[in-house]
Amino acid sequence: MTSTGDARIPFVIAADQAEVELASWAAAHRAAIDAWLLEHRALLFRGFALRDAPAFHAAVCASSAGPLLEYRDRSTPRYEVGQRVYVSTVYPPNERIHLHNEGTYWTTWPLKIYFCCLQPAATGGETPIADMRRVAARIDPQVQEEFRRKQVMYVRNYNPGIGLSWQDAFQAEDPREVEAYGAHHGIAMVWHGDGRLRTRQTRPAFRAHPRTAESIWFNHAAFFHVSSLKPRVREALLSAYGEEDLPYNTYFGDATPIPADMVAHIRDAYAAEQVAFPWQAGDVLMLDNMTMAHARESYTGDRTVIVAMTEAHSDAH
Repeated sequence: MTSTGDARIPFVIAADQAEVELASWAAAHRAAIDAWLLEHRALLFRGFALRDAPAFHAAVCASSAGPLLEYRDRSTPRYEVGQRVYVSTVYPPNERIHLHNEGTYWTTWPLKIYFCCLQPAATGGETPIADMRRVAARIDPQVQEEFRRKQVMYVRNYNPGIGLSWQDAFQAEDPREVEAYGAHHGIAMVWHGDGRLRTRQTRPAFRAHPRTAESIWFNHAAFFHVSSLKPRVREALLSAYGEEDLPYNTYFGDATPIPADMVAHIRDAYAAEQVAFPWQAGDVLMLDNMTMAHARESYTGDRTVIVAMTEAHSDAH
């Protein structure tokens, strides 16, 4: 194998001959992969023989501990292609998905997330990443301290015809099952008479990395905030639903508003640290999910990127 051998992000591990299976290679080099991930927080495996979801699943299993994780409490549409391997977010190709870490509003989240490009887009479609330690260093210390004290409240409304239904979000058809999930995961739920559901959950803005004890900016405060929507979309949603019934929005944990200029400052910090690279067919990107945020650029043509999450962690650990 060859590698970049420097501080570039992501750290590239390239097959030095054709038809090397990533799963078998990863199984034989598991300790090295773990060390590289801890050092660089983002690894890109390139040039291996990997052409489909089963091969990706095998590579994930070979390079990680524990089973693949299920997507529950979803915020975007996706579907499973087998064995808890999912397509990346189903979203209009002309739209960009903002930088975020996976599952910051969950009580249990993945330490590792993997992306595999089976078909690069004709143009665009990159998966940008950003080191949250560097992002946080750009956020005003007073802003950071306010989030540390107040935490983040996520408010979501499951309205017919807009966004995900509660059935899709929680992968359940029975309201009692959804309520049980909410009770277990600290999600307050209010059902309306027409079957609509509103949820609230308050989470820390920072969490401690279990392997380094670093305090990591780990939240969706900017991603879910109404000011992050495109102006035309924001105005249409506010006109149709009002702020209280938006599909999603964020507040401080004490339910006070997060000022839009503060959210803009946070978005600027993310943007300043973004790193992007063009996908190649068969690429596998492995991220330390707590440290590295990911996004998606708009694209043209067909694009197939699949995703898996592993190594569940929670504040209770």
